[in-house]
Amino acid sequence: MTSLRWIAHAGLAADRPGGTPTRLTLTGAERLKVDWLEIDVRCPADGTLVLRHDQLLPSRRQLAELSLDAIRSEDPDVLTLDEAVEVLRPSSVPTLVDLKDSRDAAAVARWLAAQPDPDAWAICSDDPEALRRAREIAPKIARWRTLPRVAPGRGEGARRIAACALRSLLSARLPRLVEEVGAAALSVDRYAVTPALSAAAHRLTTPIAAWTVNSPRAARRMNAAGVDLITTDQIERMRAAIGPSQDSAATGRCDE
Repeated sequence: MTSLRWIAHAGLAADRPGGTPTRLTLTGAERLKVDWLEIDVRCPADGTLVLRHDQLLPSRRQLAELSLDAIRSEDPDVLTLDEAVEVLRPSSVPTLVDLKDSRDAAAVARWLAAQPDPDAWAICSDDPEALRRAREIAPKIARWRTLPRVAPGRGEGARRIAACALRSLLSARLPRLVEEVGAAALSVDRYAVTPALSAAAHRLTTPIAAWTVNSPRAARRMNAAGVDLITTDQIERMRAAIGPSQDSAATGRCDE
């Protein structure tokens, strides 16, 4: 595996309402010289793929039930995926599409299959069936399996509980989890990451990305645990936190 690489989380829009990236936040990834840009993609009722993290709009209406025009009446900054390409593709930064709703797998996969540069894209999801569907429709697009899987709508607490519960089990299960979807990489919640997990992934020659890492302590622990990539909203701060030294406290507890 190569040296540590960096993924700009959610189009660098975590601080924006609804997690909606803009052209400015997307171009910021190129300025920061990241290795991947992750974007959250959803499919509204009219089938136009859009970049937005949150399903709920300010009115509490569901994005999936609305047209693009209705969404923009509440979130004028929302970009379609086609509009985002105008910003993304002049860049050399590959793009990881995070499938926020597994029901959108076919629509997103069809869009990806039509792209002329499949190596510039990858798709990630915690739903194995969604990734298998993507493989059928867009076989040239790399699939990243997100771990652990958490039921839609569950919050941070439930996610952390699920990740901590998997810490001691995940490395043994990894060959099956990779094989089930033909995963090119794994995107793993930081609370589930251990040195044993990284070692197991490397034996499979499958890169492992830790998400979402926004504290110096967590960044140092992930680096020491041997991950290949770190997903963060704070690229410069996390790079500075790791610096030239290595943190030997890699085993850690299920905490930051």
